[in-house]
Amino acid sequence: MNPFTASEIDEIDRLWRQLPIEHMWTGWATAGEAPEQVWIFRTRAHWRRFPLTKSAKGYVLADEKGRRMFRSATLEDLLQAVEAIPGLADTVQD
Repeated sequence: MNPFTASEIDEIDRLWRQLPIEHMWTGWATAGEAPEQVWIFRTRAHWRRFPLTKSAKGYVLADEKGRRMFRSATLEDLLQAVEAIPGLADTVQD
């Protein structure tokens, strides 16, 4: 695996901070100085954690069982892809 750079971590943080408060993606986490994986969290309706890794051609998002779901050339493209994952629509009703 390829480690994430500090600028990529900053980009992930920027992307998730610009989301509206009610967005299904509630946060992200990583460990270490040069992490090889970032976890994307969702807690609406059912808590889930999606591992994000880097590949030679961009980024890969997997489900909680490690199955690759999406590949993306940029982190911005990845955000659009993860919003399209079936079953992740906000199911909480007021």
